[in-house]
Amino acid sequence: MKKLIVIAAIAFSSNIMAQNFGLNSINLVGGKQFSTFAFKNSNDEKDKTLKYQMYNAFGVNANFSGGRHILRPEIMFRQAGARTTFNDVQINWKMNYLNLNVAYLYSILNERVFSIQPGVAISGGYMLNGEQEIGQMRLNIVEEESMKRFEVSAMGIVNTTAKITSSFSIGLEYRFGIGLNHIENDINEQMTRNLYHGVMLNLGFSLQTLNKARI
Repeated sequence: MKKLIVIAAIAFSSNIMAQNFGLNSINLVGGKQFSTFAFKNSNDEKDKTLKYQMYNAFGVNANFSGGRHILRPEIMFRQAGARTTFNDVQINWKMNYLNLNVAYLYSILNERVFSIQPGVAISGGYMLNGEQEIGQMRLNIVEEESMKRFEVSAMGIVNTTAKITSSFSIGLEYRFGIGLNHIENDINEQMTRNLYHGVMLNLGFSLQTLNKARI
């Protein structure tokens, strides 16, 4: 079974590399993310008191297309965090990250004016700053060194795009992301990871059309 998986992965990679990729469009991205923590204690028990918070995210990405295959590097500013209640005291976390994302998408529907593109992405993030509120008390996460500055995460993506003109498109995208590394600075055998659902609006500008217009 492992050999079959390796062979399939090699064949899939070879198929992608055989494509003639070109820069197709630049996209401005912005929207909302509903963020919380995925937490398990040393007994592998989940914390069910953690709730979602609604935060912002915005950035820019570039589509490199080769047939139905799309490679999409992206730089994004995003907010993350969670909230809970302990002994009737409200506790909130809010962190600001700068992320570099690299996504692969495949156009399962690729019509002239409408397309659907599911995909996956890997992301590396650096925490610029953060704050923890415990009742009326506010703590600087970076100064307190309560959390790690670096984060690695994975995303599942479903993007829909509609062409408005030959050089401009608008899209709506759903993202599900989960951290792959423990983000707290502690010595306990527990795991805390970022978890979020995002709804993003994309404004795309076709470079192919712009280049043809210049010629």
